[in-house]
Amino acid sequence: MRFLKRRPDTFDYALERTCVTCGTIFHGRYCNRCGEKVVEPHERTLIAFLDGVLNAFTFLEGKFFRSIKLLISKPGQLSRNIANGNQVPYMRMLNLFFVANFFYFFFTIFDAFNSSLYTQMNFLGSHSETVREMVKARIQAEHIDIEAFRKSYGEATVNLSKLLIISLTLGLTGIFWVFNFSRKRNFADYMLASLEFYTFYLLFLLVILANAVLFLIRGMKPLGYDWNILLTDDVFSSITKVLMIWFLFNIERNFFGNKWYWAIPKAIAIYWLIGQTVHLYRMGLFYITFYTM
Repeated sequence: MRFLKRRPDTFDYALERTCVTCGTIFHGRYCNRCGEKVVEPHERTLIAFLDGVLNAFTFLEGKFFRSIKLLISKPGQLSRNIANGNQVPYMRMLNLFFVANFFYFFFTIFDAFNSSLYTQMNFLGSHSETVREMVKARIQAEHIDIEAFRKSYGEATVNLSKLLIISLTLGLTGIFWVFNFSRKRNFADYMLASLEFYTFYLLFLLVILANAVLFLIRGMKPLGYDWNILLTDDVFSSITKVLMIWFLFNIERNFFGNKWYWAIPKAIAIYWLIGQTVHLYRMGLFYITFYTM
């Protein structure tokens, strides 16, 4: 196909041009003051449009898979490369995080971050007692049944959680800053490491791994095997715990440059603090949802 072929370069680089945006006199394809590009006649054709769409798709696809491959194979190296200025081969970390966020909410198996009303009422310790009392008072005051309230709450909290999940990355940014203050990095560097961790957590653990295990369980049922235990809290949570600590250990090693004997206790302590921030996030998500729905 013609639009797959490289077009010969017939551009007249010697011709003097006036920039249509800033009025600067320049030579070449781009204005040396504002960066405006000279649009050639062939760039307005349908073939050029299709060529641009194809190039954009393959360009972004290559960046995405290259970023994910490095993120999984060598945690912390992606953030280190980007922080050191090697950014062109990879997706922007914030964009990568939002892609992971999208896939998590689209292929949700575990109620890790959207926190359904059932989770809020039963699995969050003393907070759940408060939730039950507040919900009971609301349904009595508004004369609705619990199922109607549960449905309204579920719709509201899913939308809010998509916005509020970024708060977890800010919390982890602060944790990384405290544990690696001596490294004297910029705020953006700590944020990169935080976004990389939550991208791994959302995309690899809660989407790819969880759905792979679910697919395995469903595939084994016709053979008479019940492997549902793999998705229980005791089993799957233990697997994710080990992988999260492993990932944090590698971030401490590859990104922050810590020795292994410092990286191990730091990774364990950071993992515990992440658990506390997620608990606070769930509590905050409930109150914001409850008072805005």
